[in-house]
Amino acid sequence: MATESKVPVPKQGDRVVATQHEGVFEVLGVNTLMQTANIRLVDGSGHVIPNVPWTALKVLDKKSKSAP
Repeated sequence: MATESKVPVPKQGDRVVATQHEGVFEVLGVNTLMQTANIRLVDGSGHVIPNVPWTALKVLDKKSKSAP
């Protein structure tokens, strides 16, 4: 029996923080095959950051509007 860690799958529109980037981001798209997401800062500034691994993302609570 294989033991796999359960990584939460981000959904389009989720608010997340990324381990390698500062700020709160919105998920713009999800690639389930590659297990990556395209993200952008929630304030709309900056470029889209493509192909961020799910393991580098932490989904924030729906109530949370800012980084922890």
